[in-house]
Amino acid sequence: MTLRTFTLFISLTSYAFFCSYSAGSYAQTPSSKSTERQFPADTLYALLTAEIAGSRQQYDVALAQYSQQARITRDPQVAARATMIARYIGAAQTGLEMSLLWAEKAPKDKEALANASLALMQAGRLNEAFEMSRRLYLQGGEPLFQNIAASAQNLTKPQRERLLNNFKNLLPNYNHDEQVLVGIGLLLQQQNNFDEAMTFAEKALALYPRSIPAAILEANLLHELKRDREAIAKMADLLTFYPDNISLRNQYAHILTRYDLTLAQQQFAIIAKQQPKNADAILSLGIIAMERKDYRAANKAFERLLETETHTSTAHYYLGRLAEAQSNWQEAIYNYLQVERGNDFLSATISLLDIFIRQGDFISAQQHMNRVRTRFPDQSESLYLLHSQALIKHKYPAEGEKVLNEALSSLPNNSKLLYARAMLNTQRNQKNESERDLRQILQFEPENIVALNALGYMLTEDSQRYREAEQLLTKAHNLKPDDPVILDSLGWLHYRQGNYVDAIRELRQAYSKYQEPAVAAHLGEALWVTGAQEEARQVWREGMKQTPDDTTIPAAMKRLKAE
Repeated sequence: MTLRTFTLFISLTSYAFFCSYSAGSYAQTPSSKSTERQFPADTLYALLTAEIAGSRQQYDVALAQYSQQARITRDPQVAARATMIARYIGAAQTGLEMSLLWAEKAPKDKEALANASLALMQAGRLNEAFEMSRRLYLQGGEPLFQNIAASAQNLTKPQRERLLNNFKNLLPNYNHDEQVLVGIGLLLQQQNNFDEAMTFAEKALALYPRSIPAAILEANLLHELKRDREAIAKMADLLTFYPDNISLRNQYAHILTRYDLTLAQQQFAIIAKQQPKNADAILSLGIIAMERKDYRAANKAFERLLETETHTSTAHYYLGRLAEAQSNWQEAIYNYLQVERGNDFLSATISLLDIFIRQGDFISAQQHMNRVRTRFPDQSESLYLLHSQALIKHKYPAEGEKVLNEALSSLPNNSKLLYARAMLNTQRNQKNESERDLRQILQFEPENIVALNALGYMLTEDSQRYREAEQLLTKAHNLKPDDPVILDSLGWLHYRQGNYVDAIRELRQAYSKYQEPAVAAHLGEALWVTGAQEEARQVWREGMKQTPDDTTIPAAMKRLKAE
């Protein structure tokens, strides 16, 4: 049977099927009255196919059909339907296209304008989103000015300036509008213009004393202006009026973390009680409780976090730390092993290695690192280095060298591994082996500055090889003239050669950029032997103040009998 035309009736009930959105989204269904439109047969069949696909929850098929027909028919109701489906399944690009088509064909429809403004904002096209919201405002709708301003953090400064000018252009007619005032304040805050931003926050609060967005803006600005105590007092007062406002309490709790961890923990506990599935609040609660050594509350929070199935690896990491703090080694090991690749993976791996090595269980450490390298083969170099460094830190240099030897058998000519082994051999006074590795690096990386400097510095200790050391260090210096480590090495070579003027010049330059104990020790020694003993003592005092536990400077002073 051939149909020439068909009456398409789009009802609110039908729309609701596609528009089950979370609280706070801008996903209303089109409010235009049901209308009858005449469509060709091909369009009819496509729309019927879309309806059937939707009823079977095949939303991608439904969207493909609706969006195609929206492009063909340019019909606002079809575009509206496509917009809602796209938003429901997270098809951002199609949703943006359809919402713009909807707004184009229904320029006074508040829902069309609201959806287009939201889609543009989510796409980062904030100035266009602003213009769409301005049009929505003129139609009597609720604009997204504040959300747009809050989203401007990642704009370039010129882009943000343009958006700020657009906002300020609204002031002559809307200088009492809460969203406009708060939006301008947010943009000024992002420009680090805190004082001017505060004037808009204060004006908004004068007009709307219980405005939560304005209060949060003011609190952030007070923090930036180092006036946290005022922010805390004002937010505490506002919470008496809005005890259930999570955003306000969350901001209050975060500011409290800088001043009163006990009260901050209480506030995060309230949020976690009000929103039992708020994983971020539960995580903050656990971390603060752990910082306060309230291990029972911390453990309970991280166990709850596991139940939310959010931040799972982080929860296991902190449970491992809690167990380790209480010397519950098996529990710690179990939790650290559950940490997946992510922000906490490296810390968990280090902690696991520390536990195994402290217990002298080198086999378990080796087996664990083998498993990790198998899972993450692209990280093999870093994992070998991590393993060897952990062993060396715990005074097991021979075992650390074995790990590096194994690593280099798998990754030959790897400069980082060769350098790590060279430095280990230097510490063990095995200079021939160290020189061998450094020269191997320079064979295939002749301009490796780190190897040039290390080998040049090592040869500086041998008076028979000053010329060779100078060639290496001069090459490194030419490649990176301002590097303070190379300047220190070059200055120390001049000192060893008796060129004290050049030595002090290079060492002063190095120390001005890098106040490290070895540099302070070198400069102080050069000054001491040339008679500038008071200045030498001053340099040493500064160096020891920076790193009081380091023995480099005291050793130099003892050798020079300058104590």
